[in-house]
Amino acid sequence: MKRIGMTLTRPLGSRRGRWVVAALAVMGLAGAPAFAESPNKGRVSFSIGSDFTTAYFFRGILQERDGFIWQPYGEVDFNLYTADEKDEATDPLSSFTLFAGSWNSVQSEKTLSDGEGPGNWYESDFYAGLKALWFKNTETKAWYIAYSYPGGAFKTVQEIDFQVSLNDSEWLDKWALQPYALAAGEFKNTALGTKEGAYGEFGVRPGMTLIESETYPISVALPLKVGLSLDDYYEGINGKDQTFGYFQGGPVFSMPLAFIPPEYGSWGVAAGVAVYAFGENLKEYNKGNNPWVVGTTSLTFAY
Repeated sequence: MKRIGMTLTRPLGSRRGRWVVAALAVMGLAGAPAFAESPNKGRVSFSIGSDFTTAYFFRGILQERDGFIWQPYGEVDFNLYTADEKDEATDPLSSFTLFAGSWNSVQSEKTLSDGEGPGNWYESDFYAGLKALWFKNTETKAWYIAYSYPGGAFKTVQEIDFQVSLNDSEWLDKWALQPYALAAGEFKNTALGTKEGAYGEFGVRPGMTLIESETYPISVALPLKVGLSLDDYYEGINGKDQTFGYFQGGPVFSMPLAFIPPEYGSWGVAAGVAVYAFGENLKEYNKGNNPWVVGTTSLTFAY
């Protein structure tokens, strides 16, 4: 069993965002800053980043809200196929990529440490999968992810995740919503309760440029998402599941660090505020903290 807030003497605090990325659209991150074009023209690319956050919620489930929380992450992508320009009109598959990465949470509170492992290293996740871009605007992803706890807080939780994302800027231009849908299925241990469950997430990320500049444009995005139980994911104290888990939304401001030469990669900074609102079952597990505001700052690098 991964996270059961009601067994604790105090509530635990909040996460990525990922996704991140996922970061990393999968994991609930503060949001990636706008990047200048990278000089990397090869088939291997990578990105790393660091988030500093005031609390850590994983899919609305409180992990830690006190002390210093640092969440470093990294990903490497291997482009296996890219359609030639002459084939783009007839080939629906624009690109096909293998990816792998890691996301971590280091916490000064030594959250639920068993005293045997590295107590400040609360969580270390590994993921790997495949993603395909269709018609230049629709991305599908499938990946395996393991959530492990070096400090001994919980047993490793394993999932298979699927995501579909649409870049609708071709039709909506500056009013694009960038919608996505995610489904995750647990098959080894659980995020909450006693039953391995299935999780669903739907979100959008509209955005705009606030300050036009050739070197230091400032952009704002408004990521909004809702997390749902598709089957036994948000179990209550009485064992009954609740479909609505949480809502998360708030602005993220970002800017590239143009003073770093592009041959050293693309660097950026971001800062954002996210408001969480929880369903009844999560209100119980989170000790009634509803709504909750989380602030996050980020430093990112891609090449």
